[in-house]
Amino acid sequence: MEATQRLLSYGSRQIPYRLRIAPRRRLRIVVRPDLTVRVEAPGTASEAEIQNALRAKAPWIARQLDAMDAFQPLPTPHRFVSGETLVYLGRQYRLRVDMGEKVPAKLRGRFLHVTVPDRQDRAAVRRAVDAWYREHAGAVFGRCVGGCLKIASRHGVEAPALAIRAMRARWGSCSPSGRITLNLHLIQAPVHCIEYVVMHELCHVAHHNHSPAFYRLLTRCMPDWEKRRTVLRRIAVNNPPGKSE
Repeated sequence: MEATQRLLSYGSRQIPYRLRIAPRRRLRIVVRPDLTVRVEAPGTASEAEIQNALRAKAPWIARQLDAMDAFQPLPTPHRFVSGETLVYLGRQYRLRVDMGEKVPAKLRGRFLHVTVPDRQDRAAVRRAVDAWYREHAGAVFGRCVGGCLKIASRHGVEAPALAIRAMRARWGSCSPSGRITLNLHLIQAPVHCIEYVVMHELCHVAHHNHSPAFYRLLTRCMPDWEKRRTVLRRIAVNNPPGKSE
């Protein structure tokens, strides 16, 4: 059956969702990283049963949307030309493209210098900036994980494996096996915001949900996490180079 667009009322909030009747036994609710809500209901469920189930799950749906909203980069395409603004750890820098033998990008003062054989070769400039972001993300994220783990480990959180990749829809994620993936774009945010995302994902190593137990752990590990999240939400992070996945 074709999905229909609906609205779920939760307090003063109107949450749009798409409902599809499917050959399944139980109602299924999925909150996606792009902040859309999908609902699949069995054909045997009445309209009243569906609405009652959604009302009961409304607080959970709202929490999921709020949590995922914290991991929404706001991408702006780059042109990779001299004079363009790049962001690193919350500070703005200018891109300086020089022509010459290819060398790794370097940050000097307020400029990120990139040297390539052809200044018009934007793909080459992009690759150089991408490599620079990735190199520094590895070092910065590693330090943040180490610092946050010193706190989280006191509450039984084990050391995770760490991966970095460019993502469109989330600042970070934690797999069921406890592997943390951080978004390369996050290297543009201030360090205290990076620490918040890291601690958020470390707490998911212990609680793979956004349950009250998860938030209690997050508050014990980082009492000011809400302030850090508020700052992160206000940041319009430019989409750094690298293929988004």
